This record gives sequence, C-alpha cells and structure tokens, in this order.
Amino acid sequence: MEYFIYKRNHLYCEDVSIKRLCEEYETPFYVYSSRKIIDNFNLLNNSLKRINCLIAFAVKANSNLSILRTLAKCGAGADVVSYGELKKAIIAGIKPSKIVFSGVGKKANEIEKALEEDILQFNIESIEELKKVASIAKNKRLIARVALRINPDVKAGGHPKISTGKKTDKFGISPDKAIKAYDFARDNKYLNVVGVDMHIGSQILKISSFKNAFNRIIKFTKQLEKTGHIIKNVDLGGGIGINYSDKKNTGFVRNYTDLIIKTYNKLNKKIIIEPGRFLVADAGILVSKVIYKKKNDNKKFIIIDAGMNDFMRPALYSAKHQIKMLIEKQNDDNNSKYDIVGPICETSDTMAEAVILSKNIKSDDYLYIDKVGAYGSVMSSNYNTRETIQEILINKNCYEIIKNKIEIEDLIKQEKIASWLK
Repeated sequence: MEYFIYKRNHLYCEDVSIKRLCEEYETPFYVYSSRKIIDNFNLLNNSLKRINCLIAFAVKANSNLSILRTLAKCGAGADVVSYGELKKAIIAGIKPSKIVFSGVGKKANEIEKALEEDILQFNIESIEELKKVASIAKNKRLIARVALRINPDVKAGGHPKISTGKKTDKFGISPDKAIKAYDFARDNKYLNVVGVDMHIGSQILKISSFKNAFNRIIKFTKQLEKTGHIIKNVDLGGGIGINYSDKKNTGFVRNYTDLIIKTYNKLNKKIIIEPGRFLVADAGILVSKVIYKKKNDNKKFIIIDAGMNDFMRPALYSAKHQIKMLIEKQNDDNNSKYDIVGPICETSDTMAEAVILSKNIKSDDYLYIDKVGAYGSVMSSNYNTRETIQEILINKNCYEIIKNKIEIEDLIKQEKIASWLK
C-alpha cells in the first residue's frame, strides 16, 4: 500500500498533510511513514515465516531511534557496524540475541562492548580480526560467538562504490583462506564458531547475483561440515534493492524470498538476512523549499534549501531520485525542464537534472525528493557550516519530531579557539 499520496492536489503522508508540516516546521526536513516501514517488514517476514529466519535490519541505512523501535516492535533484529549502532539498537528495544556485528574495522573497545552485551554473533572479516576477538574474549573471560564472512567473488550492487562481494573488495575472507581461519577458531576455547556470513553489495536488482552467491555459500558450508565444523547460522547478508522510479518490484521480492527458502531447504540452518534499504527507503521523503529560479544560457535551475549536506546520495553515487511538487498544479501543461540544485558551493550539489516541472514554479513553492528513507539522514553532514535538519515520523494522523535540528550555535559550541591564539 502507498502512504505518500495526493489528496485534493496536496501531498499527504498517511493522514497528515505535508503542507501542514511546512507551515509548522522550517524546511528542509525528512518525513517518514511508520506504516510503510511496517508493511515492508511484513512483506519479507510473512514470506519467510515458515523457515527459521532472522531479519536483521541494517542499521547503517537509517539509525534513528524511532525507526529502530518501529522495527523492533515488528520483531526485527539488527545488523550493526559500530558501537554507536549497537547501543542505539539496544536502546530501541532490539535484543542482543538478535544482533550481529559486521564491518571490517571493529575497534577493541567496540568488541569489548559487544561481548559484554552477549550479541548473537560477530561477523569476522579477517584473520587478524579473529585473533583480536579471541584475545579480548580471553582477557574478559568470555566466549565470542563468531561467523566468518566469506567473499564469494560475485559482482553485484547498483554502483561500484556499494559492491562488497568481489575478491578485489576490502570485505571478507576468500574461501581458500577461510578454512584455516575456521580451524583456528575451533581450536580456541574463547571462540564459538556458530556460522558462515556473506554480503555481496547493495541495491541489487538481479536475482542471478543472489543465486550465484548463495550457491557458493551452500557449497562452502557443506565443505566446512565435512571437515568437522558445526554450523548453526548462515548469514546471507542484505542488498535487496528497490526501484527508485514509480515502478513496483513485488515480483523481484517474491523471487528473492523463494531463493532464500530454497537455500534454507538445502542447508537446514538458521538463516539471517540483513535488509536495510528495502525496509526504509520508500518510507521517507525530503521536503524542501524553492529559494530561487534562475537561467544560465539555456540551462534552467531551481535552487532549493536542501543540499548535498542533507542528502548525499546524488552527489556520491549519481543516484536518481524523483522530485515532485508538494502541491500539484491542476491543468498545467506549461512545463519546462529544470536542474534541481542545492545551496552548497559544489557543482556536485545537484539533486536531479532535467526534471519536468511547471513553468509557474516560483520561490517559496515546496518540492519533495522521493524514497530517501535509506542512506539519507545517516549520511548528512554540516558541510558549509549548515544545521542538521529535523526528522518527522508519522503514524496515521499523528506526527512527531524524532530528531531535532542542530542549530549553528550548538555546532560552534563543539569547537574552541586554541589557547595560544587568544
């Protein structure tokens, strides 16, 4: 079901008018739909409920406490990549027994904290990391549950910068080296080998990429068991993509969950998946106001108050997001193409090019950028010394600020002039 819809030409999120929010709060700001997040989770969960499967939300996609709490109440676990994400997940109500800790650069204090919380498993990325976890566990007289992340050398991902499963990527251990690592872990009394892990990338829309990777993990897991290792969990990672256009991808989702069920049937192990973008991307929009309209030669620009500091994906990944007017102009066929740009002093601060909008668009009109619930706010910065913007969560006809704006004065308070400069 769609929750961002036009009613009487005005955009609504669930039962709340976005124009009403614009009258109450300063733009730009993020808006999220609770019900869309719940629907997205249930779409996966209902398809997989007949197998032993943990859906561990990739917290890096959106780490807002209210978003995490919404998913926790649905029964989600968490895939974290820092102590900060671990702490937020636990505060939001996700049980440590449902948390996996991924990432290539876990620091000693992060490993210690995760051990103390007794998380489900560490997804180990290298031999050195495995030895460090063992050493820390020994010092704390604790046992670390571990799974080794296997790099299956599969090309996948919607952009080279979000591919993680090729042998040239920094992630995981090659299968030929992993056997020795598993042997080391088995012989160390402070390590408990519980699983196999993999993750091949993000924004994947080809089922063949998953099929290829899953088949390699099935083969590797069976090879491990032949050498005497006991494997309980198989973490298949995340990566399931979405269509950033208006098209639906329910058929792809069905094929994806069918493939997971087939993988489970071949292994008979607990399956862990780590969706992030799929659960929250289309549950969020970024609302912005038009500052100016301008024309350089034959190029027309709409300058808005949201910049790449607020939403990095177009600048970083050349991501394509639809941009639409908050209030539809009825019977207006007088359109033109505009580049939608932000206020940041970078040419890369371009949200979209050649967007068709009404020629009647003017300063103080409102636009929104669609499907920004994943890798939006979490990647924001204070570049050009700009405030961190607000986030609003909607549930039916209720709405609430779930992240406050950080004012310039508060940013400046974090700094000081060195004593010798006074």
